[in-house]
Amino acid sequence: MINVYSEIGPLRRVLMHRPGNEIMQLYPYMLGEMLFEDTPFLPAAQAEHDAYTAILRNAGVEVVYLRDLFAQAMNVPEARAAFTREFASASRVPSRELEDRVVAHYDSLSVEDLVEAVFCGIRKNDPAFADVQTLGGMARKEDVFLVNPMPNCYFTRDSSVNVADSVILSHMTKEFRRREPILLKYVHTYSDLFRDDPTQDLYNMDEPYGIEGGDVIVLSDKAVAIGCSERTDPGAVEHVAKSLFAKGYEAVYAFDIGRDRFAMHLDGMLTMIGYDTFIYNPLIEGKVSVFKLTPAANDGITTVAASDDWSQVLAEALHVPAVKLIPCGGDGDDVRSLWEMWNMGSNVLTIRPGEVVGYDRAVVTLDLLDKAGITVHTFTGAELSRGRGGARCMSMPLVRDAI
Repeated sequence: MINVYSEIGPLRRVLMHRPGNEIMQLYPYMLGEMLFEDTPFLPAAQAEHDAYTAILRNAGVEVVYLRDLFAQAMNVPEARAAFTREFASASRVPSRELEDRVVAHYDSLSVEDLVEAVFCGIRKNDPAFADVQTLGGMARKEDVFLVNPMPNCYFTRDSSVNVADSVILSHMTKEFRRREPILLKYVHTYSDLFRDDPTQDLYNMDEPYGIEGGDVIVLSDKAVAIGCSERTDPGAVEHVAKSLFAKGYEAVYAFDIGRDRFAMHLDGMLTMIGYDTFIYNPLIEGKVSVFKLTPAANDGITTVAASDDWSQVLAEALHVPAVKLIPCGGDGDDVRSLWEMWNMGSNVLTIRPGEVVGYDRAVVTLDLLDKAGITVHTFTGAELSRGRGGARCMSMPLVRDAI
């Protein structure tokens, strides 16, 4: 069951992924392609992640793991057969004959070993493929992997996002992450948690337009904000808007934040932490255009330019006179603001109104939150942050109470 009608309702259940051996497949010469800044030390990254989940459990949140739900789905024979072919095809194996060998290899594994192989990839020198005589296996000797690993999976916010009683299965923009939503597709249909009531998908990952969960902010049960960013395209926003309007939503606000590296996702710029309170990054000042999408006749969409003042747009969407804005890194120091933004100072997870979880390194932002009366639980993210994500990125709410 999915029940997410806000960013701030008391969090009851969350989907996460504890970093595993896929982190050890990070290849230093491919870090940019793999979307990491550096190679995390796995035991330390796992300890940091465990500290994060302990905070959530102590707050009464049920933590469920992607790996467990995916394994449950792979215990369903028809799901496993469909998944292995779809996943191998999406992995861009160099030839059809070699793809068939990859599928046969997956089919020979236990569920536990299959799950490990999906996350960790298949090396080109894997002994199981030593006898390969296909051109796809013999050529391109410089390749390290036959099937790429998925080291970014611990950022569960990006590969899908839950809105209302449904899910948006992402179309990931970057090649190394493009297969992650396939796992979520099978989780939302075949895992124990969803098998009796599969989740409706509000998008279609086969559409040509990119969309990622980090760009979606569920403002209320009537309004959603979506970033047009480095990772999310206008065409996807329009598609999702139509799906949301069919569910009774009244407005989608498209925040055009540009396609620079600092504008990877909207949640790196803006996070809702209270009924009328947001953390924001001062770098977006003067750089954001907002467009309001509303339902039109014949399943159409009306799109208008909203106010130049994006804070006024948020106030309108929330039906409040004004919103309270807490600047990430404070005001007046561009270097400090950029430093704390880069270290995910505005990327916190709200577990109930006025109570959040985040990294301990954004000290200026943490002090401002404390002065604003926000309760903050912190954990160290020295290793986890090497993948360019914070507490919100590493969590996908499944159930929130109403507010």
